Amino acid sequence: MSSHTSLGQYYIPRLLDAPPKAFYWDMDEFMAMVAPIGIGLILDWFVIGTALGLLAGYAVAKLKAGRGAWYMLHALYWYLGVIRLKSTPPSHIREYIG
Repeated sequence: MSSHTSLGQYYIPRLLDAPPKAFYWDMDEFMAMVAPIGIGLILDWFVIGTALGLLAGYAVAKLKAGRGAWYMLHALYWYLGVIRLKSTPPSHIREYIG
């Protein structure tokens, strides 16, 4: 099934909230696979990097399963505090008084 509908010159996406994709995978799964493969190429450990990349991609897909498309982004915000989401308080403040 196509991810978009084409009416002549217009592109209409089928799902407006769909996460960005790279080939078949969501972008976070793809990056989890590509990073170890790239590091393996640099260190001349291609087979080990590929195995770790496939394992990391599988692990990210399993962590996200059933939790929504943006679960990993939210987990990075709440547990690591490495990103800043729009209109949200700092992640280290867990309770507000008053």
